[in-house]
Amino acid sequence: MQYNVLNILKQSKIVAKIISVDFDSAVGYSILKIRVELVNRWHLQIWEHETPVTRRYAYHVFKGATTIVRWDNAPHHRDISTFPHHKHRGSEIVGSEEMQVGDVLDELEKMM
Repeated sequence: MQYNVLNILKQSKIVAKIISVDFDSAVGYSILKIRVELVNRWHLQIWEHETPVTRRYAYHVFKGATTIVRWDNAPHHRDISTFPHHKHRGSEIVGSEEMQVGDVLDELEKMM
């Protein structure tokens, strides 16, 4: 998981630099936290947690203290058709496909 995500980030034309990487794992368990700066000075914070039965994620994009967009699959918006996958845009919460780092970078490239 960690190396694949890092390779995707390193190859992306919208990632200016990788600021920090934190990875912890044990048998059947892993947590990955990465923070990057994008070429437009936005920051992307990546959080992925995997076990043999579940994958949780949050991809948070912000500029300073302002959140631009966040994708996650926290199971708290049951009314969204794509539950538990959803996207936060300001105060709006909308459906989203399940996201991976490459998907997030593709979406952000369209937003820049």
